[in-house]
Amino acid sequence: MNNTRRPLPRALALAMAIAMALTLSVSAFASDMQPWNVDSTNVTGYISQIDGIYTATVMGPTGTTKTKLSMTLYEKGVLGYKEVDSASASANTNKCKKTVSYAIKDGKSYKLTVTGQAYVNGKWDTVTKDFTASF
Repeated sequence: MNNTRRPLPRALALAMAIAMALTLSVSAFASDMQPWNVDSTNVTGYISQIDGIYTATVMGPTGTTKTKLSMTLYEKGVLGYKEVDSASASANTNKCKKTVSYAIKDGKSYKLTVTGQAYVNGKWDTVTKDFTASF
């Protein structure tokens, strides 16, 4: 029978346990980090009955290489807002704009929800805003 102790496997197991604990704690800290440009993207929306359009613009901060937007138009009814139209667009610049023709009805209220994204320094900054209008 061999009664010799082998300290190497125990030391290796301890080193691996410490390495795993450090890796998990570093990952947890990294998940809480936000990009420096969070919410620096400007999103605007507009509904015009006279022109019969709704439009949205996304403007990214300095250094933005791509932008994109999605917009949804809602019409207010008896039971709340109902989706009536939607559109999206993208651009390889710091500005993205989309205009859509739509027959805006007299006596109705509308809500335009715009989600804009700007890609800057390897990260996407996403901003969502609602714009309302009554005619």
